[in-house]
Amino acid sequence: MLRHFTFEDVSRILELNAEPSTRHWLPSHVYADCEEAKAALEFLIASYLEPGHPQRGPYVLAIEQRSTKQLIGHVGFSPLNDEVEVSYAVAEFARGQGFGVEALDHACDWISQTFRLPGLIAVTAAVNIGSRRVLQRARFAHIRDEAMRFQGVHQIVSRYRREAAPVGCGGA
Repeated sequence: MLRHFTFEDVSRILELNAEPSTRHWLPSHVYADCEEAKAALEFLIASYLEPGHPQRGPYVLAIEQRSTKQLIGHVGFSPLNDEVEVSYAVAEFARGQGFGVEALDHACDWISQTFRLPGLIAVTAAVNIGSRRVLQRARFAHIRDEAMRFQGVHQIVSRYRREAAPVGCGGA
């Protein structure tokens, strides 16, 4: 289930961002302590209203496991040049069960339709095979590999794009 973050998520965010894989692949999402996690969460929650649009600022949704109501990750959207970039993370224990692909797929459909975006991009470390598989399963097409500063390090990244699904008129 996708939902907005709430202040009750602070301790769980701190736990998720302390996982070894998050520290490795997404060091920009690692918080030093509860106060830093709370400040980040306050910023994300405020961003739902101001600017309230992924082309002008971050719009990050929580991924909650439906059966347990446990926060297991996020799908976030933010401006990158003239496009909107998606990022995501799923708790280590929940990987390999399709949660990431399902959340990414639904979040991308929702954000594209809600904000009338023509498409989305994703950037991941080229050596992050797991992330690349998730993107491909969520209907992202590999565009190219390139060198850039990513997560604080100059490295080779893989760039992906997903076109927005056409919105039908409905009816029979």
